[in-house]
Amino acid sequence: MQKKTSKSHSLIKKERKSSAIIPYSFPNAFYCCLCSFLKKLLFSFILSLSGIILGIFLYLRFFGFPPQVKQLVLSELESRGIIISLDKLSIDPRGKLVANRVVVFRSKDKQSIWLQVDKVHLSVGWYSWFRGDPFIQSAVVSNATIAIPLTPHNEMEIHQVNASVNLVANEIVVKKAKGRVLNVNFDLKGKIVVDGLPFFKPQTEEQIQFIDSLWNKVLSTLDLLETQKPLQLEGNFSLNTKDPENATASFQIYSKKFWFKDIPIENAFAQLKLAGGALKCEELTLELSRGQISVWGEVDFKGSSSFIEFLSSADLSLMKSIIPQNFQFLIDGLKFTDLPTFSGRFTTKWGIQKMTNLVVDTHCHNFSFQGHALEELSLPVAYDGKKLFVPELKLKMNNGLLSGEILWDKQNANFWAKINSHQVNPKIFKKIFGVEFDRILDVTDFKKDLPIVNLEIRGNSLDPRQWTYSGHYLLKDFVHQGVFIQSAESDFNFSNYELFLPNLHVSRPEGTVSGMVRHNFQKKLVWITGLCSSVNVIESAPALGHEFFSYVKPYRFHSPPFLKVNGVVDLDKYSKEPRTDLHIEVDSDSVMDLDVFKVTFPLTKPKGEIFLRGRELTVKVHKGFLFDGQIQGVYESSLWKKNIPFKTHFHINNGDFHKAMHTIFNNNKDSGRFDFQTTFGGYLGNLYSLQGDGKIEIHDGYIMSIPFLGVISTALSSKDTDFAMAKADEASAHFNIKDGFIFTRDLKISSFTFSVLGSGKYNFVKDNLDMDMKVRMRGPMGYLFYPLSELFEYHGTGKLASPVWKSKVF
Repeated sequence: MQKKTSKSHSLIKKERKSSAIIPYSFPNAFYCCLCSFLKKLLFSFILSLSGIILGIFLYLRFFGFPPQVKQLVLSELESRGIIISLDKLSIDPRGKLVANRVVVFRSKDKQSIWLQVDKVHLSVGWYSWFRGDPFIQSAVVSNATIAIPLTPHNEMEIHQVNASVNLVANEIVVKKAKGRVLNVNFDLKGKIVVDGLPFFKPQTEEQIQFIDSLWNKVLSTLDLLETQKPLQLEGNFSLNTKDPENATASFQIYSKKFWFKDIPIENAFAQLKLAGGALKCEELTLELSRGQISVWGEVDFKGSSSFIEFLSSADLSLMKSIIPQNFQFLIDGLKFTDLPTFSGRFTTKWGIQKMTNLVVDTHCHNFSFQGHALEELSLPVAYDGKKLFVPELKLKMNNGLLSGEILWDKQNANFWAKINSHQVNPKIFKKIFGVEFDRILDVTDFKKDLPIVNLEIRGNSLDPRQWTYSGHYLLKDFVHQGVFIQSAESDFNFSNYELFLPNLHVSRPEGTVSGMVRHNFQKKLVWITGLCSSVNVIESAPALGHEFFSYVKPYRFHSPPFLKVNGVVDLDKYSKEPRTDLHIEVDSDSVMDLDVFKVTFPLTKPKGEIFLRGRELTVKVHKGFLFDGQIQGVYESSLWKKNIPFKTHFHINNGDFHKAMHTIFNNNKDSGRFDFQTTFGGYLGNLYSLQGDGKIEIHDGYIMSIPFLGVISTALSSKDTDFAMAKADEASAHFNIKDGFIFTRDLKISSFTFSVLGSGKYNFVKDNLDMDMKVRMRGPMGYLFYPLSELFEYHGTGKLASPVWKSKVF
């Protein structure tokens, strides 16, 4: 029997089985085929549908929806009161609609743009779309830039915007809105009820200019803000699109460590609320390193009014940069021991009835200005938009008090102030009233008593340099340019750099000065009218300037003369053509010392005139006494040259020869009376330049002990014991001055017995005598002994005080 294998066994089973189910195989086979076909068909359909969907998705992703769908979205948003236009409507990978370059309009006519957004993601409820209900449910903006047009020329850009809103019925719920505008980071939440659009009128040209100007000011102000981090703004809001002026909102703004115009601010916090068309500042606090500023107020947009109240204890020295530049120098001089307090209220109305009102009350205690300690300052200020009024200014320092009132009429450009100062140091006002006023203060020192001043100020601007100052002052015990003055009092007027003193009265220990003075500091000119003086001229002259001191320095009076001064003095020492035209009348009962060639000549009871025109000086002595003889003469010089030329002519009648010899040669043995006249000129300080001539006559005296006669007088005394002390019948000489020499050809000295004749020269520069002298007997004896007279001829050389005389014969 043949053995069955496993393979044959399975075939037998299969054959049996197939033979067993042959009657039922067709339905089953058909079902299997159908299932297989349907599976393949379904797979192909799904694959095709997926391809179609993917294709549609890619098409919508990159090419966007057709215009019909875009119009459907626009209609959907318009039905909710949101009027927009968009460039392309596409889809993102999550199935949300993406609107590109979205423009939101203020009204249906699409003439006024509200904002522009690069890209907005819209969440769509597709089932709601199929049911015909609103299908846009939410919108999302991510890291976008939004531009809000303000005018045709300006727009406000908001950067890094991340916002999410839900569109529910007629409401836009802002779940979050974060971004950055200028230097402010904001985080807002809120709700917008869309129930219509307000009526927006096109902007007028005036409105456009106003908005542009306001926006530029905002930008320039924020440019002055330096922060380590942007300011933080948080808040929520609710508004109605049809009635946005009734929006409500609540905001908080805060920041730390920032600078505004170089003012360091440690902390800043503000709480703002908007309701009923009014913006209310419930709290604004700025903390500085010294002190803080608190502000609260309200802006009523419907009522076109606002008010701000403030309270400050900030150190003003920290706020210099916000002070107008013309007044910043005032802040530099302020130092506060106790912080100042400022409080006030600012109220304004705009629209048809315009109104501005500012009230400020300032109090400072224990502070200093320009290095001067001050006890108290009270400064109330009221301003109504047209006039600024300070009703009661008060400044206290030590025992001094300054009080006054100030009015500035802005509409009529009129400034007025009345100031009363008692025992207040005027040096605290340096740098306020101009450079010339400062120069006066720099050369003035007050001892114990400080000035008493009643002052009225008028002007047409707020520039102190253009004001007119008038009033009355009294100063006691002070030093001006090194000159001590017991008192000075006068009415005064100061304007255009010119000080006018119509009734000046100055007292010094030795006398007084009174008259009219006008000093133009800009032109450096002083006009003097009817000025009468009985003070020490040399000691007082520096008070009128160095130039005036140089004019009067050579004239030294033993006691103050009486002077009457009129004319103009040019104080500009650099002026090439001085405008000085001064006339001084001199009347003195004392002695005036005048140095000439190192010899001091005492001029007694001089009366005369001094003329100074430009740099030409003329001194006329009408009457006076020199060596007890009456003197008259004229002295002229030009002060403008490096080598000062001069010329003079004068004469002395009946002078005391003894005093002259004592003064000039320190010789006390001679006496008599003399007449002298001379005319000469040259250059001051240059003895060789002197040129001139003159004549001297001596009579009724004892003259032979003149030093330069020396041995001649001794020799004659040995012949005639009375000669050396005998009266001279006459003594005379004509002389010439030239090249440092005095020449004479006719020196004659006579007594009853002898006469001395001389000729020669004297070098007064080198003190060298070169002279011949001849002695002759007079009367009958002169004729008898004439041949012998040649034996008494001498030649003298050497110094004038002790010459060497030698006989020309022996």
